[in-house]
Amino acid sequence: MRELAQRTLLLALIPLTLLFGGCPHHIESMVEETLPPADYKPIYMTSTMPFGQVIEAWKGKITVGTGGISTGTVLGSEADSATMLPLQMDIRTVDDHRYPNEIELRAFVFDTNGRFVMGLAPPYFAGQGNYRNYWKKLVDSCNGTTTTIDSFNVTEVRQDRREPYAIALVLDHSPSMGESRARKLQEAIALLLKVIKKGDMVAVVKFTSTMKVEVPLTADSSLYKRLFQIDGLRGYEGGTAMYDGTLRGIDELKKAPAGYKRVAILFSDGGDNSSDSTLESVHRVARETNTAIYTVAYGMAEEEPMRNLAGYTGGRFYRLFSTKEFPYVFADIYRSMNNYYRITYRPPQCDARHTARAWLSFPELQSLTVSDYGTYDRSLFTPFDPVGTIAFVNIEFDYDKATIRPESLPLLRQVAEAMRSNPKLVMEIRGHTDDRGGDDYNQRLSEKRAESVLEELVEMGIGRNRLVAKGFGESKPLVENDTDEHRRSNRRTEFVIIGR
Repeated sequence: MRELAQRTLLLALIPLTLLFGGCPHHIESMVEETLPPADYKPIYMTSTMPFGQVIEAWKGKITVGTGGISTGTVLGSEADSATMLPLQMDIRTVDDHRYPNEIELRAFVFDTNGRFVMGLAPPYFAGQGNYRNYWKKLVDSCNGTTTTIDSFNVTEVRQDRREPYAIALVLDHSPSMGESRARKLQEAIALLLKVIKKGDMVAVVKFTSTMKVEVPLTADSSLYKRLFQIDGLRGYEGGTAMYDGTLRGIDELKKAPAGYKRVAILFSDGGDNSSDSTLESVHRVARETNTAIYTVAYGMAEEEPMRNLAGYTGGRFYRLFSTKEFPYVFADIYRSMNNYYRITYRPPQCDARHTARAWLSFPELQSLTVSDYGTYDRSLFTPFDPVGTIAFVNIEFDYDKATIRPESLPLLRQVAEAMRSNPKLVMEIRGHTDDRGGDDYNQRLSEKRAESVLEELVEMGIGRNRLVAKGFGESKPLVENDTDEHRRSNRRTEFVIIGR
């Protein structure tokens, strides 16, 4: 509570400080001293270690040090070189762009010093027997139903065999960053550029209200190191065009050859106030180009849009509280591309938010078990769908009536779940018929059916003030009413976003 109170007070003081001529450097110091939550103890990826080394440490036969190749640290606590356990699992990203055929989870197994544990899955499996004796269980839950996934694959991906990456670094250089923090950010990026693997491509976009492509996409390490500038805020304008900057970064990534995995890393300390584009357009283009967006929020950044961008594009959201974390978080993101466990499976089909959870057990470690979960959203509507978006839901009614058939209720529950997940949505329910029957009769029937759907959603807990029912009869067919199949297509219920 003390930390929350301090942050709340800070938010109140900053506009007053500006109003009465406060010094920007003083404000920068205030932001720098903002305290994180009491339980904030992030573990950043530092290096790797083989599973055999974990077993030996568990048995007490050796003491494992922190290693000589670490580029990170454990923040918030002293790193004890003899402390290996408990091991942890972290499902960092979920890739659902091949849904419903396949879901891909990226899982990380590491110790308390941030060392990735290798050798837990093919082709590098170093345990005993079958690797599935370790990867015990996988479930996918949606709309209150948990499905045990009996058939799933786990493979270990290592740096020397992974796909090449095209990485766009999209960096906020607005005045709110302050000279000191801008330089620390630039220094962290310079360190990252030194460890980029040969063959990976890099672009750097710095943004205020305008864009500066400081490093066009290139795999030439000497070129991107030379072009990248540690220049603080010299020559940069005001404003924060975060969405325009991200789209400019994605434009650079489009230049990558086929076979490259596209990743945009967005860093910002504020909210967008200057873009011509929208959050929705960034999400759409990222999905169209299969670009994962990793977002790093610092200072007074607006968390919700950055969290959603990461979560809905297969990236990851980071929340930082200190400039000391800058070099570690960028190293962590890149290390997560180099070593991970890929879990793939065919998911249950369900148009709502899914939670995938995996369990990993270690027979050699007294059956120590770790678990984690990731989420992906296949809801009818997402936070990025604009006003005017239409979803077609195959609601069946009794013949010549407005009574909803029981088999259609699960579909309506999915609509209700999507509206609960997006509490600002206002929905218009549109009823349509085919051309059989008179115009007036079809108009009345479509209105009654739309009203029935509205009442059912209200029964499911959706506020009546968020719903509008309209009937259109036979006036708006999708196709000609010339076959039974076409008539079936025209008998439909539409859900249209009219407010958010």
